[in-house]
Amino acid sequence: MREFSDLSTPDPEEGYVGETLRSGVKPLEMRYSQINSAYRRLPIAYRSFTYVNSVIEGVVPPDKYAFAADGTDRGLRLAKWNIQEAMRAIDKMHESGRHVQFITARCPAKLAMLPDLYEKLKELLEKERFAHPEQLCLEFPQSLLFEEEEQVRAGILAAKLLKIKTMMSGCGETDCPLANLIHVPVDMVLLAPRITALADNRDKGNSVSALLAFLRMLPVDVIGEGAETDEAIRALSRADCLGYIPSPSYGGTVRHGSLRMTLEDAVSQREEEEM
Repeated sequence: MREFSDLSTPDPEEGYVGETLRSGVKPLEMRYSQINSAYRRLPIAYRSFTYVNSVIEGVVPPDKYAFAADGTDRGLRLAKWNIQEAMRAIDKMHESGRHVQFITARCPAKLAMLPDLYEKLKELLEKERFAHPEQLCLEFPQSLLFEEEEQVRAGILAAKLLKIKTMMSGCGETDCPLANLIHVPVDMVLLAPRITALADNRDKGNSVSALLAFLRMLPVDVIGEGAETDEAIRALSRADCLGYIPSPSYGGTVRHGSLRMTLEDAVSQREEEEM
């Protein structure tokens, strides 16, 4: 496996990347989804999504390429770009007077297993002259729990030493071995939409509450992805969850921004109650 710090951006004049650039379109574009406080229902953080713009395939969302890229050098190269772009987004928030707890940068599980990850992340922080590592959050897929436990644990602890947050998505999916979280000390988990949807269910609500209590006791902060109703948000709040991401089918009373907003749109969101 190549070293993280050795992964450079391809020559922009080569191949389809060059064609895309010459067409005036950025090959990579980051979009954002707000993470709202489960209690206050206002933005406290943002989850990022990287779209690939291709002259051949058009706009390619992360769910179409992530699985294929995650086990390759290309996935690590993309993770490095994601981290750098998230740093720049955090700096932009500070420049604009916005206060956010964190912005995520999606990374493959292989990143957590890199040797000397502490040194490589530290080098990247210094290269970018980034002064807010506590607001950077590395987001890993649930495949993190299938990797060699001690290596993953060492990688997560390396990020913690640099004050960088870590989060695992897909918590509660059918291929997520939840018990392994006892030994993998991520700071947060993103609850799978299929579980979030049951938070206010008459028959399954108590089971979801028990699951959330287990996660909170690890301890990890919990964010519910795909909240569809105000009742589900209230259930997440009662379970002491950190926040939620609204579902595309959300039908409650809270006004949310686009689920794939630009950085400019994210920066312009209000974070305080209107008087």
